[in-house]
Amino acid sequence: MNLVQIVPHLPPPCEGVGAYAEVLARALAARFGVETRFVVGDPGWSGGVNGARPVRGRTAADLIAALAEPADAVLLHYANYGYQRRGCPVWLAAGLTRGRWRIVTLFHEVWATGPPWRSSFWLLPVQRRLAAHLARRSAALVTSLELYGDMLRPWAGRDGVEVLPVFSTVGEPDEVPAWEERARRIVVFGGRGVRGRAYGRFLPALTEAAKTLRVAEVWDVGPPIPGPAEIGGVPVRGLGVLPAAEVSDILRGSAAGFLAYPPAFLPKSTVFAAYCSHGALPVCAWEHHPGNGPLTAGRHYWSGAGDPQSVAETARDWYAGHRLARQAERFQALLSGDTESA
Repeated sequence: MNLVQIVPHLPPPCEGVGAYAEVLARALAARFGVETRFVVGDPGWSGGVNGARPVRGRTAADLIAALAEPADAVLLHYANYGYQRRGCPVWLAAGLTRGRWRIVTLFHEVWATGPPWRSSFWLLPVQRRLAAHLARRSAALVTSLELYGDMLRPWAGRDGVEVLPVFSTVGEPDEVPAWEERARRIVVFGGRGVRGRAYGRFLPALTEAAKTLRVAEVWDVGPPIPGPAEIGGVPVRGLGVLPAAEVSDILRGSAAGFLAYPPAFLPKSTVFAAYCSHGALPVCAWEHHPGNGPLTAGRHYWSGAGDPQSVAETARDWYAGHRLARQAERFQALLSGDTESA
């Protein structure tokens, strides 16, 4: 199979959706011999991924030109704000309408809402129409949250919407040490935004977690950002951006990983997936921890209560149900049209 994956951006720099697409491409190649090339929505992208082609201008004609080579299927990674700064990529929807490709759309986002003083409030009808258009144009729909699945089901065909929490983009070790055997450190991993929240309004929660878990160090992994030299007397060690294999080694040996993220959206976080897959205790800080939904505090993530070893094991067991190998099989089936296997 010749596959095109359309993404907003590709690494470098550190980029969640692009990294997800690259890892999926490698898995599809290894397991099924799928050849992937990338079309990048950012006209200024000039990375080093072999065969990747940027859309030179954000028009339907530019997209069609970038998709000119034959392909058996197209996997669209839809994160609407990644393709247009107001979340309304009209050019993307228009360009995909003109082709005859088999399109599978993975909705990393669907549409946004907000108060009247935010543009998302006024642009919601446009964002919703674009999502509906792409959903109807697609042969199969995938997303990471049941919330997004509910938003998309009015436009889904007979096969419905596949809901797959994201996988780790920095590896999935087959075996991990027990929690008590790990180095007494907590890792703060991810992009600038998620780590900025950890050192900003959620710094008290990070400080309390470091104290309660009796960690000796905080290791910061990701693009450099302003941050404290120590947290509650515990030194912070900045490691910068590291290769996935090095991040994997760090997480596999660390007691915990800290993440400031809304609990209801954790299934779409590749950082949370990385903590879970490596057996590190996922520590989640947010204003509110709901008791319903697929993930709960004290069971799938730690927020100050619960046995750390038990939480880490439960989180890893939850992750195993949608690990990369299983997802590669699902995507292969959806892209090929073998819906019975999907």
